[in-house]
Amino acid sequence: MSKTILITGSTDGIGKHLALKLASEGHEVILHGRNPQKLDQALTDIREQVPAARLHAYLADLSQLSDIYRLTADLKRDFTKLDVLVNNAGIFAGQNRQLTKEGVEVTFMLSVLAPYVLTTELLPLLEKADAGRLIHTSSYMHHFAKIEEGDFSLEENYTPSLAYNNAKLYTIWLTRYQAEQLEKAGSKVTVNSYHPGLIATNLVKNSRDEKSQKSSSDKSNQFVPKGLDEGIKTGYYLALSDEVENRSGRYFDEKQEKRVSLHGYTPEKAAKLMDYCQQAVANHAILSVDKSI
Repeated sequence: MSKTILITGSTDGIGKHLALKLASEGHEVILHGRNPQKLDQALTDIREQVPAARLHAYLADLSQLSDIYRLTADLKRDFTKLDVLVNNAGIFAGQNRQLTKEGVEVTFMLSVLAPYVLTTELLPLLEKADAGRLIHTSSYMHHFAKIEEGDFSLEENYTPSLAYNNAKLYTIWLTRYQAEQLEKAGSKVTVNSYHPGLIATNLVKNSRDEKSQKSSSDKSNQFVPKGLDEGIKTGYYLALSDEVENRSGRYFDEKQEKRVSLHGYTPEKAAKLMDYCQQAVANHAILSVDKSI
């Protein structure tokens, strides 16, 4: 049965390759990107290989909450249901800590806050599917996270690697928290996270400086899979496989549920993470009101 699937960050790399595979199998695929030229090119490339592809494309910068809310409003206007949301967009940022308008470190923004807001806003569409699925992109690098309680934006000890590793850990925390909340609400929607494999995509190529690119490359060489086909297989599995239909709150690698390093996860710490995300949303609302006055 054909599914309607949104993949964020799908103008290149894993996101684009996953979109191509899903479109080739007859699924309705919603592409997303922040660069209009790359988004148009992704549409062209996929249609060249799959002339009958059912594609849609939406432009939004997920480092800006205003863009996220505009994107979700457009999606709720244009679609009656959503079967799968793949939160794929991410970044390995530069040596200098960068903040959004709401004061959120940009790596955390793309890996945690953006998926949190997208999930919250698009949950009504996912609920209308027979069995909606949320998929968050984490990483094996979460094992190397070093967290200071409450310092979600790394005000004290920022490095690009630490920001990336911590954000991927918080992605797993978010996954577990959302799974618990959905189950309590009696929802049929499931949420899982996964490690796609560290491959030569624009996640690192788009890093803000050369030092970050070299650091990431040096540390991840031992994890490099053979190519994009291997990189997308777990995401594809989580999107469509009947084997995970009723599994939620888990972390997957190589299509297998794997052990995670929760680094002291508790419901109370997860609540603090959610409080931080909600405060960022509240800050955005305040800034939006001030701007309109």
